[in-house]
Amino acid sequence: MTGAELVTLTVVRWFHLVGAALLIGMMAYHALILGFRVNKVSGPVSPLLKKMSRFFGPVYWTAIVLLVTTGGFTILDRLTSLEGRAIPFKNMYEFFWGMKILMVLVIIGNSLYVTGLLKRIAAAGMGGAGGSSVGGNVFRMRATVSSLRVFNLVVGIMVLMMAALLQNTFTLIVLRMEHY
Repeated sequence: MTGAELVTLTVVRWFHLVGAALLIGMMAYHALILGFRVNKVSGPVSPLLKKMSRFFGPVYWTAIVLLVTTGGFTILDRLTSLEGRAIPFKNMYEFFWGMKILMVLVIIGNSLYVTGLLKRIAAAGMGGAGGSSVGGNVFRMRATVSSLRVFNLVVGIMVLMMAALLQNTFTLIVLRMEHY
């Protein structure tokens, strides 16, 4: 590996880690702080919470795009480098990569669903009539959003654990294979 390749790989991995930390941190904030606060509100959400939500949305999706982009580069590098040559463990390695990618796709799909629910909540709040069935429905949708955000957080932590497994365990296996 040349110096330029090493620098590129290091920068990509650094951005991947920054994106993961940003995304998991935002998931934790949404799930554990903001979500429970909004979930308890039966009426309109305060303007401050709306501003926070409008700020975090683009940052959240930017972090996901950053992770998908740098993750794709990392997968390409890993599968063509030493770790991809771990022939006796190749099927297991690909299985764990597949599980990690599947969990990432679950997070993205769940996030898209939550975004749709939030738009429906905003539309119901703008409707003005504010009947009891609309208010109850909005309250249930907010509870669902909170639950789905906690689910995203748990799956995101599982993705981090899977990344650690892939990085540490299989790298050690490859390094041991290289010495024998």
